[in-house]
Amino acid sequence: MTSIAREPLDKLLGYAMRAEIDSDGVYTELAKKVKNPLLVEKFKLLAFEERKHKGVLENLFEAMYPGDTPEVPARVDPKLLPTVTIRPSTDLLDILRQAMQAEASSQAFYVGLAKRVELAKKKILIYLSKVERGHYLMLRSEYSMVQQFADYGEKDIDKIVT
Repeated sequence: MTSIAREPLDKLLGYAMRAEIDSDGVYTELAKKVKNPLLVEKFKLLAFEERKHKGVLENLFEAMYPGDTPEVPARVDPKLLPTVTIRPSTDLLDILRQAMQAEASSQAFYVGLAKRVELAKKKILIYLSKVERGHYLMLRSEYSMVQQFADYGEKDIDKIVT
């Protein structure tokens, strides 16, 4: 397994970029699949924030390794940064559970990275960890809604509760 404590920072930043790219893709796909307009907008927001995170990480990489190009792998060790797997049979509740796990792992990942860098860069990584925590909380709220309303992802909220 890949370790935050032992891997070179440049490699870990590449892993983080891959995770942000993957998360953007998942949330973009989900925004196209669900019908509930509130949920669509939340997934679009999450996708937007993940794209922004990738840019933040690219800027951080450039500041740490001027002139170098980050190595962004095709995949990351799922024990380090889990991804969301969507299959035709995967229901929304399972997708949200996986996304919550991915966001919680990202939060811990950024906290771990922050321990290895100087103060200015530490602040950026702590910021990212806090935003990932916010993503987790948003997803947890949506998870609760799907548990309470089986067709939450398929209908506008006014059609579910009336």
